[in-house]
Amino acid sequence: MFIYITYDTDGFITAYQNTEADGFTKVFILDSWITQFSQHSDKFRYDTDKKVVLNPGNLPDLSLDELNNKYSSVLETSQQAVQSATALAQQQTVSTKSINQLQKSITELALSQSSKETV
Repeated sequence: MFIYITYDTDGFITAYQNTEADGFTKVFILDSWITQFSQHSDKFRYDTDKKVVLNPGNLPDLSLDELNNKYSSVLETSQQAVQSATALAQQQTVSTKSINQLQKSITELALSQSSKETV
């Protein structure tokens, strides 16, 4: 498959597209590389001497669907953590109010007992 690329001074691909344009170089990408290239184009290099795209050969084996599933799982877990933290904060607020009410009641009881003793 032929595509058009731009690359930096080290030969790493910086952009690609399917149509010819000024500043883009026409290159051939093997069909077996298309999925990897679309996911990790910035890891591929263009050899200006040989005029070929070089596959780094050490790319992750995850597909976009697998990455999306992992991201969704992490997102769901973080949402659960936020919900748990919110519930805990609400419980602490209720507990603080209860403690304040208890302290107020104890203070009132102590003052009432103190006034009975002085009479």
